[in-house]
Parts: sequence; C-alpha cells; structure tokens
Amino acid sequence: MAELSTGPGDAAESVIDPDMVALFKEFLGEETLSEGPSLETQSLAKPYHYVVRDTQQKGLYLHNGQLVATSLQGANAAQEEPISVVPNRHLERWRCPLFVGIRGGSQALSCGTGPEPQLKLEEVGLLELFSREDKATPYTFYKTFSGSTHTFEAAAFPGRFLSTAPEPGEALRLAAPPAITNFYLRRK
Repeated sequence: MAELSTGPGDAAESVIDPDMVALFKEFLGEETLSEGPSLETQSLAKPYHYVVRDTQQKGLYLHNGQLVATSLQGANAAQEEPISVVPNRHLERWRCPLFVGIRGGSQALSCGTGPEPQLKLEEVGLLELFSREDKATPYTFYKTFSGSTHTFEAAAFPGRFLSTAPEPGEALRLAAPPAITNFYLRRK
C-alpha cells in the first residue's frame, strides 16, 4: 500500500499514521488499480472519532453553531466535541483526504465554494459524503502526520489549514502557517 500523506517535505520526514492506514483499509480495502471498494466493505465501515487538542492544549466545543477552541478542563471537559473522520475515496489516497465532522459524523465541516474560505458546519453526514459520486472537495481536508501532531489542509484552498487562534474562545478557522495549525489527536 502506498504511504498516506505525512506532510510537506522530503521522504525522510515521512511518518505513517497507523490509524489512517486502518481507516482507509476499512473503507476502501487494499489499494489496487484494478478494483474499487466492495459494497460490503463500505457498508460495514464507521467513522473514526478523535479528541482534538491544539499545541496549546485547547480543545473544541460547539458554540452558536461553530467549533470554538478553549481550555476544557474540569467541569468544562464534558463540553468537548470530538471530531469524526471518513476518507474521501475520489481524491489521491496517498494525500490522506478526509471528510471531517462532528456529532458522530452527522455534521460535516466545509470551507465553502466562494473565492475565500468560509469554514462552517453543515447538516450533511460523513457517510453520505463518502457515498457521493462527486469529489465533495469543499468538505475535504488533507491530513498530514509528523509523528506527534497532525495538520488538516483544505483541499479546496491549498495552503490553508484548520487553525485555532492564540486566544481561547475563538472559532476554528482556516489559516496559513505560522498560525496554530498543528493538532494532537487521541482516538476515542
């Protein structure tokens, strides 16, 4: 199987993310040129769920329809919103294209289709996006893995990544580095 995307740079920086290898295998089977995923494989696969923290240890919670990053400790920890991911079968598998959402995969994160990205949650399921025949690029993020942190680059807006603001309580957004674009993921 080809390596999944691990980040910009040369092959010496590459790190294989075993969770993503397993996710793609569950949804798409072994990578071959001659055949696609079986319907049986697709119908049994479920989204993977992760607790997300940025490099300043801010977690995500839902506030007024937006994902917001803040310190979630003690009583606030119950508000933490895990993310769910499903592969996008229409884009380059080696780049680790994912649909990212919340609420168990019932809402998807979109960066919109306008000239500038507009990050928002939409009432579309990740499994529905997976089953579509179109590429669903506005809902797709290329995940990279550097061994301890992950980044999510918007497929529709190359060079823009999911990002948190330095101040707590700000909405998740799309930004270019040097913004806070690295995240720690812990599988639920």
